[in-house]
Amino acid sequence: MPQATLHNSTYTETEARVEFIDPLFHQMGWDMANSRGLSNSEKEVVREESQPTETSNKRPDYTFRHNGVRKFFVEAKKPSVDIRTQKESAFQARSYGYTAGHSISVLTNFRTLRIYDAKVEPRPTDDANVALLVEIQWNELPDRFLELEGILGKTQVESGSIERIYGESRTSSILLNASFLQKFNEWRLKIARDLHGRYADLAISDLDDTAQKVINRLILIRMCEDRGIEGEGVLRKCANEKSVVKIRQLFAKLDERYNTGLFDVKNDRLQRDYSIDCEVFNEIVEQLYFPSSPYNYSVLDADFIGQVYELFLIKKLALTADGEVELADKPDYVNREVVVTPQPIVDELVKIVFQKKLSLIPFGEGSRFEKLKRLKCLDIAIGSGRFLLKFFELLSDELALTAIREGRTEYLTERSTGAFQLRFEQKKQIATNCLFGIDVDYNAVEVARFSLIIKLLEDERSDSLPQGRKILPNLDNNVVWGNSIVSTDFASNNKEVITRTQPLDWSVKLPSSFDVIIGNPPYMKTEEMKEKNPEEHSYIKKHYATAHKQFDKYFAFIEKSIEKLSVSGITGLVVPNKWMTNESGKKLRSMISQNQHLCCMVNFGTELVFEGKSTYVCILVASKNSSPSFEYTQPHDYKLWTEGEKSSSMVIDSDLIKEFGSDTWVLPADNTEKQIIDHLCEEAVRLDTIVDIKNGIQTSAESIFSIDEYETEGNLLVFRKNGRIYQIESELTKPYLKDSANNIHSYLNISCSSLLIFPYTIDQQGHSSLIPPEVLSRDYPLVYSYFREHEEILKKRDIQPAPNPGEFYAYGRHQSLESAFLSPKLIYSVNQVGDKYGFDGTGIGFASGGTAGEVAIINPRDGYTLELILAILNQPEIEFLLRKRGSPFRGGYYSRGTAVMAGLLIPRVDLSITRNANLARTITEHVRDRISLENQHLSAKGRQLESLKTKITLLDDQITNLIHLLWNVEPTVFEAARGLIGRTN
Repeated sequence: MPQATLHNSTYTETEARVEFIDPLFHQMGWDMANSRGLSNSEKEVVREESQPTETSNKRPDYTFRHNGVRKFFVEAKKPSVDIRTQKESAFQARSYGYTAGHSISVLTNFRTLRIYDAKVEPRPTDDANVALLVEIQWNELPDRFLELEGILGKTQVESGSIERIYGESRTSSILLNASFLQKFNEWRLKIARDLHGRYADLAISDLDDTAQKVINRLILIRMCEDRGIEGEGVLRKCANEKSVVKIRQLFAKLDERYNTGLFDVKNDRLQRDYSIDCEVFNEIVEQLYFPSSPYNYSVLDADFIGQVYELFLIKKLALTADGEVELADKPDYVNREVVVTPQPIVDELVKIVFQKKLSLIPFGEGSRFEKLKRLKCLDIAIGSGRFLLKFFELLSDELALTAIREGRTEYLTERSTGAFQLRFEQKKQIATNCLFGIDVDYNAVEVARFSLIIKLLEDERSDSLPQGRKILPNLDNNVVWGNSIVSTDFASNNKEVITRTQPLDWSVKLPSSFDVIIGNPPYMKTEEMKEKNPEEHSYIKKHYATAHKQFDKYFAFIEKSIEKLSVSGITGLVVPNKWMTNESGKKLRSMISQNQHLCCMVNFGTELVFEGKSTYVCILVASKNSSPSFEYTQPHDYKLWTEGEKSSSMVIDSDLIKEFGSDTWVLPADNTEKQIIDHLCEEAVRLDTIVDIKNGIQTSAESIFSIDEYETEGNLLVFRKNGRIYQIESELTKPYLKDSANNIHSYLNISCSSLLIFPYTIDQQGHSSLIPPEVLSRDYPLVYSYFREHEEILKKRDIQPAPNPGEFYAYGRHQSLESAFLSPKLIYSVNQVGDKYGFDGTGIGFASGGTAGEVAIINPRDGYTLELILAILNQPEIEFLLRKRGSPFRGGYYSRGTAVMAGLLIPRVDLSITRNANLARTITEHVRDRISLENQHLSAKGRQLESLKTKITLLDDQITNLIHLLWNVEPTVFEAARGLIGRTN
């Protein structure tokens, strides 16, 4: 670069970018010219045209991305601007990165290149050197190029160089920046409290809606200002005049210009009946500008708005007992942990669904452009609208590419040199004709409409927008308020229930069917549904075939989505993955498998997708038509997956899940898993055909029925409860396993940790009967007196079946009373990691299984012994199969309730073959020895302990080798299965 050029004031920023900055980053591997022809949402580098002034508010000159995710911005200046001393340029570059949540920001005029720490909040008074990390002069580039490439090179950035060198960004966006969200809520309260103090007739819901609408207006205006769509400081100038008339005039002018419904002055009571105090309004507006705000609204995109508002929507305004306005959790969020859907999940789901649908639209049969414009997409639980925003982005990109292919240049505009996008009028038509959403939360509907408007304006400038009036679409008929899964046949005479449920008339509000349905529906267990809206729960139970046993609310959303698809429609939803394995998912599995709806699934297993929340999810993609096969992916590292390291996929024949039907689905994640499953299950038998698998008892009041510490006095037990001392007849107690965590370990004899009051008799045929009140009070007066003292608590339980009068002390469920105290048996913990199979030889009772507590295995037959079953269950190969069948839980545990264990395949033992009979007998003997060693191990110390450890290891190896011989499978299969245990999700 000639020295004269460095100081030539006529040498423009555009010339510096084209002749020097672009080649520099091209040399570092970036596709500066988009030579691969990627769509706008996928290309590596987004470039903006240079602005007429160096300090005008605008977007960053360059946005560098990986897999569509922004990694860093570069702000360019002409060489004559000395960025080493000009603090305005440094502030501008830093504010871009800080606002977007990046780790670094880059500022360059090519003469100097500076890298700043974007995690440090920028202030207008900062010196140009504040937060400076790296500075390189143009004449140092030959010697320092490798250093620079190590930070900003394409390959290096993709492998995490920025995060590795400078640390993770705050959250990859500012959505979780508490101070930003706190500002939103502070403004909400300020507006509501001001109006409440002066207009007592305004209902709390009106205050909430009004506050949200005003905040939406302010954010939209600021984003338009920083994008150059509105003049600089328009809002600030208006607020500084502190005039209600001026505020109303501004809103009326914007309503005339934009026509979004957001500034609908005709129906806005702020325009005629009420007004915000001008001081309050001005105070809020000032906080949207520097120096009060460090954020640059030109880089706050619709995705950011959606993510912030997803957290915003959790709260509502409420009146305290003193009549004060405060924020409170909405009913659906009380006592619930709420986090936003990660953007990579949103992006991947919509991309999969869009590509699946795109593949069904043929080329060469009429205008593909016109066919794409007729697609109808619905977000069935829209929330802030982020799934619909992504669909809008992909559809716009595809239409632009199609317009180029079909020569429809009249539909395109040139964003920057060689980069084309749809004209605003075409995007407006897409928003109106193609995009739809539903939400039961009125505030979410308002947010989603607002987010779509922001998205529509995202890539626009003042010269790309129409100059007339009413330029934006009104989306009130696209995003509607209602309950996606409850129709108007919902029967209730209670107005409060109707309002809470919000039944939806699909035929009036929305199209009859959709080509694409997407979203992340609410997850709510049966117990929560019954508590929050029992009428809605009853409706779902009656109207949805998949609502089976302890179903989750998202089951109904899956069923409704498939129902509302067009003939060739595709739906994609983010839902928990438990439906594939748990008992309540039987009807849902049956519906999907029998109709072969499944066409794609990304199962994240036990990977923590939602930060700080152990909800294990999958991306479920289903088609209206039957699909002969489906693509199955199971990422084993979510972080690597988000960085683009996609896991290998399996194409699985739909006949496999059709064969499973309503039973647990065991799906291989790759060819290795497929071979293991095929080999292990080739010569196998279901566990429930050779043993009985039994749940435990359920008292529904364990704190009353169980006794942990006690003393014996003759035939009486003496114990303390809640500060009182009681005596009861010991004859009516049984040994009970309460502390399973410390008392169940594989090969360990289970010991009694508690006693259980057992007010039942069991006859010679093994049938149980509750002791009638008159008999209990006569023969066991102390027990009866104890129950009477706790009668109020016991009567509050939901006892099934309902007891006879006076039998309030019956257990909560009449289950397993005959089998829970049998011996011998194996007792195992339902949620475990594979080392909780204990041996009970004395008849200890245990608590109910299902998805918690314990389960017992009894009555072995066909030559199997309990010891042989114990040895088989404790093998890694079986653990691998169980983890494929069981649902994951917090802490890496896997559920293995009765249904999961019943269908478990274990080695088939043909005892008519002498070799097998000998192997089974030897394994049984070894397990008995192993149990003895394990019990000795509990009290051993010193050299005895070390000796026992050695013996246990040797015996374990012998048992494993014998089981492998019994299984008759190649050793390599076992090795592969053991290798996968550590990564099994």
